Amino acid sequence: MTKTESGERPARLHLLGALCLTDAEGRDFTPKSRKAQALLALLALSPRGTRTRIWLRDKLWSESDEGRASGSLRQSVYELKGALKGIDAGILTTERNALGLDLDRLWVDLRAIREGGGALPAGVDPDADLLEGFDISDEEFEDWLTLERSAWERLRETLTAAPPVAVDAPAPPEAPAPRRMPRVIEIGLLPGIVHGGLRSGAFIGDYIIESVARALLDYHPVQIVDLREAGEAEPRPGEPDFLIRTRTLVVGDTASVSFLVYENGTNTLVLSQSMQTRQKDFYEDEFALTNQFVAQNVDHLAKIIGGTRDGPSGIRNDYSALIGYGVLAGMFDLDPGRMRATTEALDRLNERTENSLFPSLGAYASSFALGENIGGWDRARRERTEALAMDLLQANPFNSIALACIGHVMGFVLDRHDIAADIFGRAVRLNPMQAFVWDHLALHELYCGDLDRARAASDRAVNLGKYSPISYTYETTACMVATLSGDHARAVALGRRALLKQPRFNAAMRYTLAALGHLGDRAAAHALGAELLRLDPGFGDRETREMRFRLPCREASAHVLEGIERAGFRGGRT
Repeated sequence: MTKTESGERPARLHLLGALCLTDAEGRDFTPKSRKAQALLALLALSPRGTRTRIWLRDKLWSESDEGRASGSLRQSVYELKGALKGIDAGILTTERNALGLDLDRLWVDLRAIREGGGALPAGVDPDADLLEGFDISDEEFEDWLTLERSAWERLRETLTAAPPVAVDAPAPPEAPAPRRMPRVIEIGLLPGIVHGGLRSGAFIGDYIIESVARALLDYHPVQIVDLREAGEAEPRPGEPDFLIRTRTLVVGDTASVSFLVYENGTNTLVLSQSMQTRQKDFYEDEFALTNQFVAQNVDHLAKIIGGTRDGPSGIRNDYSALIGYGVLAGMFDLDPGRMRATTEALDRLNERTENSLFPSLGAYASSFALGENIGGWDRARRERTEALAMDLLQANPFNSIALACIGHVMGFVLDRHDIAADIFGRAVRLNPMQAFVWDHLALHELYCGDLDRARAASDRAVNLGKYSPISYTYETTACMVATLSGDHARAVALGRRALLKQPRFNAAMRYTLAALGHLGDRAAAHALGAELLRLDPGFGDRETREMRFRLPCREASAHVLEGIERAGFRGGRT
């Protein structure tokens, strides 16, 4: 079916004025990329709505070689298909050598004027310029656009010579509906800038930018568009929402690298972070220093994306952007109402998409509620969580955050530490710059009694997660490891640091209290114990205290319980 029951074509393309693609009700489906918009315009104004791929490549990527131009064309076709899918996927036809638009399915304002013998459809402004403000910086396209604008000028002169006559065509909305809120933030990877040491400098830059992209993808959903092979030398308006690149300077044994983020709509530099060190330090200890720089920039960029609202660029963040960040921050807010809302949001997202992250976060939310004593935990809930975790494990997810969530459920909730060990190993290999993964590996090693390995993993998590919105959780794990290792002064310092950021974090309070007890600081222990009892009144009961710690190693459990008793908790309250 090519038209609606009323005879109206379902898709409407406005080329006079700013390019705008809408459905029959005026909802905006305009492609975000300028190249995808240009491709749509080239096809819409072609004689039969069809052009060869070679002709299109020559108009849009005239300065690129054939391979790069072909790849760029495929990317633009993909973007255009995505936009048209929301209206009528059959509008765009793709063949091996040509692309075309089904003009029986697509109303185009300028074609409607020409096909109507020069009559002006209602709602079309004859004073509007063709593709107003359109610029993609390609001379071949600019030449084509100049010719089309000249043709429109000649046609406009005939329209103004006599009063416009309304034609029997469906009137478009007086003004296009506001642009839909994008469901996915797009990040474009620009070619790195390298000064000196070209080979090593290019490798360092590529490693950093690709690692940032991979880490962001773990938190879903962002779309990564690699522009490094598409001849995109400088950021330009109208393509991905944000553009990222590196600048590397190598002088002798010293390398300096900068990570840059541009808001593409305004070409504004919104983030610039740099580090300088010896070249070999970039590679040592499994890229530990470099991964710390990567994680720092991932967290900075995530905050920029999470805080994006309507602005000059037109970028707007919606509920699903970087959902992993939002959900985890919501859990650790420690509010039962927000926890329920978080769980419900995950359930809805899980119904809409087949992404392993959402059900994994749902299973993790259950384990977190158990650890922080938020809501009830019964046999039925345990069985549901176990079934979900096993299903996810069978699905073999390739997402380090999802794997860390499943590993934690397997170990902490289900006591399957053998399975958890394998899962955490996979998670770390998939993405070694995720603080969340290292932190939960540290918890796993702690539960298994290997405090040296727990300390190493925890230290890495704290270093990687310094700028994370849940950095206090990593400091809490380090506090737990220090307490069980007998380094009580360090445990208190870490616990207090965590509690400054999240004063209601029960795990940090419990282990800090135990460390204070071992240090003999009764005054500080009394104040902290009173606050803990206010938040968790059941903690005054010894059996409840033992359940709260959930340590499988008897010696470890005895150590923290002894510290709690020294802090003033014996049979009952302080």
